[in-house]
Amino acid sequence: MGDVWDCAWRELRRRRGRTAANVLGYLLAVATAVVVITALRFSTQAAARVLDSTGTHFVAFAPAVLPACAECSVKTPEEKGEGFVACGVSTHLVPVDLAGKVKQLPAVADASPYLCFRFKDPGDGHSFTVGGFDPRNTTAVGTTCCAATDIVSGRFPRPEEQGVVLLEEAYARLRHAGPGDRVAIAGATFPVVGVVNPGIRPAKADIYMPFRDAEEAINRRLGATPLRGEANVLLVEVASAKVQDEAIRAVRRLHPGLVVSSYACYRPAAQVMGMNEGAAWLLTIIVAVAAVALSLKSQLAAVLERRREIGILKAIGWTDGNIVSQLLAESVLQAALGGLLGCALAAAFLGLAPVGALSGVEGAARVALSPVVMFAGVLLALLGGVVAGAIPALRAARQRPAEALRSI
Repeated sequence: MGDVWDCAWRELRRRRGRTAANVLGYLLAVATAVVVITALRFSTQAAARVLDSTGTHFVAFAPAVLPACAECSVKTPEEKGEGFVACGVSTHLVPVDLAGKVKQLPAVADASPYLCFRFKDPGDGHSFTVGGFDPRNTTAVGTTCCAATDIVSGRFPRPEEQGVVLLEEAYARLRHAGPGDRVAIAGATFPVVGVVNPGIRPAKADIYMPFRDAEEAINRRLGATPLRGEANVLLVEVASAKVQDEAIRAVRRLHPGLVVSSYACYRPAAQVMGMNEGAAWLLTIIVAVAAVALSLKSQLAAVLERRREIGILKAIGWTDGNIVSQLLAESVLQAALGGLLGCALAAAFLGLAPVGALSGVEGAARVALSPVVMFAGVLLALLGGVVAGAIPALRAARQRPAEALRSI
C-alpha cells in the first residue's frame, strides 16, 4: 500500500501545474467553508440573544364573561367606572400561584402575577390605571411591564422597596408630575421616585407600584371582598421565539379560561434565524460542489492525457485495482493537502478579521476556530477527493491496454 502512495506522490510532483490547480481549488473551498461555518456559529450565538428574545413575552388574563371559569373569582368595586382591566377589557381574578405553575412549563422562562386596576380620581373625576408588579422580578416584568432601562427621570424602585410609585411618561406630563412629587391613590399618597417610558408593552399602565401596595390600594375599593392571593394578569416570558406558540398552547391547556395577548413579531424572528442558517449552509454546499466539479474535470483530463501510460501499466501486469488505487490516491493526496492549507488560511484570516464583520454583529470580538469545524473542513475535502478521483479511476480501469497503446 505504501508503494501506491509513493507513486501517487511522485506523479503529483511530476505534474506540478495540474496538481497546484487542484490543490488550490480544495484550498479555496475548505477555507471558504470553514470561514462561513465559523461565522455562522458565531452569528447564530450572537443573533440568538436578540432574535430569540424578540417578542418572546405575552400576558394572559380571564375576560369578565359570565359564568366565570372554575378557578376565577369575581370582585366588583364599590365605585362605578373602576375595576380590574387588561388590554382594555374588564377581567376576572386568578390565583397568584398560577404564575408559579406557568413558570414550570418547559417552554416558559419566567412568569409573574400582575394587578391592573382602573381607579377614578375623586377630585377631578379622571380615570387612571395602576399596575402592581413585583420589583424583584427583572425577567417577565421587565419585558412585559416596565424595567430599570425604561427610566426617563428619577430611579427604579429597589427590589424590596414599598410605598413608592413610577409614572408613565405621558401620564406624568398630563398631570405635570415627576420625581419628588406625590400622587393620591385610593385615599393614600405615594411619593414618585421615577418616570418611565416602557414603549408598547402588553401590561402598560399609567402608574406602576409594588404588588403589595397595589393590593392594599385596591382592597380599599373592594369593601368586604378584599383580594386574597389573587391577580388579574399573568406576565409571561418565553424561553425562545421558536417555542412561543408551544408556550401559549401550554398556558391555555393549564387554564382554558385565559386569553393570551402577545406580539406577532416573534414569528418572523424565528423564521429569520432559520433563513440565515439555511443560506449559510447552502453557500457552503455550493462552494464544495464547485470545488469537486473543478477537481473532477481536472482528473478526467489527466486520465485522457495518460491513456497511453495507463495502457503500458496494464500491459506489464497492473490490475484494474492497481489503476484505481493509484488514481484515487493521487486525488485524495491533493484533497488532503488542499484541506490542510485551507484550514490554515481560514485560521489566519479569522485571526485578523473580526468575526463581527462577517456575521453582521457590531462590536463582535475575534473567536478561535473550533477543532470540530477544522476537522469537518478537512473531511469535506477528503470526501470531495474520493468523489473526484473515483469516476476517472473507474473509467481508466475499464479501458483496454491495446486501445490505450494505439492512442497518441
